[in-house]
Amino acid sequence: MHKEGIIDKLAPLAPSSQTVPASFPGGRKSYAVGIGLHDSSAALIPYLVSFQEPFVLISTGTWCISLNPFNQQPLTAKELRHDCLCYLQYNGKPVKASRLFAGNEHEEQVKRISDYFHQNVVNYRSMEFNPAVMDRIQKVPIINPSHLETKGTVKWSSFAQRDLSQFESDEEAYHQLMFDIMEQQSTSTQLVIHNTHVKRIFVDGGFSKNKIYMNMLAAAFPQMEVFAASMAQSSALGTALAIHQSWNSSAIPNDLVELKYFHCNIQLKF
Repeated sequence: MHKEGIIDKLAPLAPSSQTVPASFPGGRKSYAVGIGLHDSSAALIPYLVSFQEPFVLISTGTWCISLNPFNQQPLTAKELRHDCLCYLQYNGKPVKASRLFAGNEHEEQVKRISDYFHQNVVNYRSMEFNPAVMDRIQKVPIINPSHLETKGTVKWSSFAQRDLSQFESDEEAYHQLMFDIMEQQSTSTQLVIHNTHVKRIFVDGGFSKNKIYMNMLAAAFPQMEVFAASMAQSSALGTALAIHQSWNSSAIPNDLVELKYFHCNIQLKF
């Protein structure tokens, strides 16, 4: 960046733990303010502070992003083709990540299911995992057996191509949707677990409250400990932790993240 003259056009580089004084109007006292962090990098900090053993965090929302701060190998050409990238931890270390547009697809397909079966879309937020339905679904053929497109990005799931008339109930249709999404999720998350010693998967965001998603994730990764994580304002908390020594003399609490363990006796076969 020095050779190309780019560095002169950027703000001064500084550690993410550095603070600067900031004055507010109205005669208030000055505050120490951090230099700023990317929200995904900030949301990872409470987990890095709380857990020492290697883990992957699946941050779910419109995108489901699998973050592995313990995979610091350079991105390969294959991983780049498969839509992997690297975030940075607040301390500058890389975080290998893969992403899936599953939250958006879930929203669209849930509306299709609710319209077809004349059900309230809210019902699917609290639907229970049904192992008997799951067992039947595993016998239904996958429409797109390939997990990845030839150009490398993760495909949309098979569900958009399924005929809803084949399902006996909206419960069965919704389990099939989650199974098809989990087929993708397992492939996406495996991209960042590859060749690391990860034994735990944490899930935060919307899908962490979805019992069907969480049970299927546990079934897709039977060798892992799978947890739904609950933490209010994780990005804001992470930024506060990054500059903890500048504003708080107390020890960091050891209960920042609330966890719920999921185990499933069914093993998913894709």
